[in-house]
Amino acid sequence: MRYGRYQFTSRLESEAILPYYKGSTFRGVFGIALKKVVCALRRQECYECLLKEKCVYAFVFETSDSINLPKGSRIASPPHPFVIEPPLEKKEEYNKDEELSFNLVLIGKATEY
Repeated sequence: MRYGRYQFTSRLESEAILPYYKGSTFRGVFGIALKKVVCALRRQECYECLLKEKCVYAFVFETSDSINLPKGSRIASPPHPFVIEPPLEKKEEYNKDEELSFNLVLIGKATEY
């Protein structure tokens, strides 16, 4: 199976308090940023969009709508084709200009985007 692992480093513009587990925060930021960059029809829901079959956002975040499961499958919806590896530090308070890094692993067809 193909996969790509990418490391992102960001510098904080201001002080920040983040949760102990930062994975959901990075996932949310990633989703918002990706949709903002790639969505051509911003006022339409993904499931109604004519472009959803070719859209990277729909493929990555609306996975259940973009992958056909085999008939009779016991899987309600397939897993999203990415993994976020957040920093595992326990730190929650960050200063301005401090750096934060995380890894993004894209799996299978997601690597084509």
